[in-house]
Amino acid sequence: MNVYRKSLLVQFLLFIVFFIMGANVIINHYFRESLPWLGYVLLGLLVAFGVIGYMLYKKQDNRVCVITQKELNLIRYLLYSYFFFYILQMVLSSVESIDKMLLNVSIGIILMGLAAFGAWVQYKVLRVK
Repeated sequence: MNVYRKSLLVQFLLFIVFFIMGANVIINHYFRESLPWLGYVLLGLLVAFGVIGYMLYKKQDNRVCVITQKELNLIRYLLYSYFFFYILQMVLSSVESIDKMLLNVSIGIILMGLAAFGAWVQYKVLRVK
């Protein structure tokens, strides 16, 4: 399947943002009370990546990359898994009987791992094709 290269670059940036969001789950658990401005730093990073992604997408680049159905399915399942664990963390954080440190650190590591693997797959597709 042919896909514009700029779309794959935006998806690559999206996986980087997901990695930052996974790290934010862990960082917020440990530093929320002592460093309340970290939320604004995350917001600034998200806005910056959003602007960069918009600029990359609007750039006149008509190069096309070939991506296989296997790679598309892998990316799709990575995104589904990421959002499943992210929503699971939001739901389970309201349950009082669950250890918050264990929950946030384990889910944060899973989210960062999924995002890193997704970024690696996107990089591999962009580099080879």
